[in-house]
Amino acid sequence: MIALLVLLMTPFAGVQAGAAADLELGRHLSSECMTCHGAAQASAIPKIFGHEPATFAEVMKAYRDKSLPNEAMQTVAARLNDEDIASLALYFATAKSPTKKPD
Repeated sequence: MIALLVLLMTPFAGVQAGAAADLELGRHLSSECMTCHGAAQASAIPKIFGHEPATFAEVMKAYRDKSLPNEAMQTVAARLNDEDIASLALYFATAKSPTKKPD
């Protein structure tokens, strides 16, 4: 019971297994992501804001391990360690998605 209580009280516990999430590091690393995903309002590039951190981390690790196909994402994810991924997951879970600027 105590273990369950601790788990529920620890935000994003699933992401932090072995790596601490750092919001500022996530914000810093996000600039590369925003090159493509910032324009993902109505494109084939998926939106990355608002996902559960554990889901985001799982997907990024799958790209890093090349179990998900996408050469561009595999290249980006290969440069990330577990702390980087946890930090990005925390940032994108909490940051507001940019709004599309009117033409």
